[in-house]
Amino acid sequence: MALFTLGEYTIKAVRRQFKMLTQPIPSAVRALSVLLFFTLFLPSNEGYAQTQVAALRDYHQVSGDNRDNPRGFYFEDQHHDLDKFAGEWEGVGLGGYQWRAHIAVQNKSDFYGSYWADALGLELSIKKDGKAAITPTRNLIPGTSFIQGLWLHWDRKKRSVDPNIYTVLFSYGEADHPYQATVQVRLCMNANQDTIVIRKGAVIAIDEIPNIPDYIPPGGYLAEVCTLRRVEK
Repeated sequence: MALFTLGEYTIKAVRRQFKMLTQPIPSAVRALSVLLFFTLFLPSNEGYAQTQVAALRDYHQVSGDNRDNPRGFYFEDQHHDLDKFAGEWEGVGLGGYQWRAHIAVQNKSDFYGSYWADALGLELSIKKDGKAAITPTRNLIPGTSFIQGLWLHWDRKKRSVDPNIYTVLFSYGEADHPYQATVQVRLCMNANQDTIVIRKGAVIAIDEIPNIPDYIPPGGYLAEVCTLRRVEK
């Protein structure tokens, strides 16, 4: 499982064809490009004699200190930032789509055969008029229906991590026909920890006009996709 399952493309093709279709923060674009490179070429975690443990909040700093290559590290959620996202959530999004999400913490999840990190797993159900919409399947945790989360948000202006915002990639592939693109989304938790606003980030696609589901806004960086509210048991 990779950030983008793009073995059929060469790096030159990726550089030539992939276009940013919004105007995201440049550092986010660079980070996604670097992750794509490592997905294709880095060796497996197997064989690392010793794992270096760092806090999940320190991912961006450690990655930068190691030339965007945190190979062999395990980023542990030592501050329990992920716990508040866990649970059942539901809400109504763009176009009247009904969203339901099961979010769970995944301990020591493997990332691209390069490093490990505690991560969020997101299981989605999106429906409209009783009909299920196509949800992304390209970045699932192996053996599960959970989309693998990526990282806590790095605030460039404050040069610090925002533990209340978490990034996930909605990657649509061959199994998600006719959609084919990757959409970066942010899960933005409110202060009371009972509401998550999902916002659209960067879109990466082969075509100039991305083919993405209509429950994702076609334009507008950080546009609201959906508001989820915690389902009380």
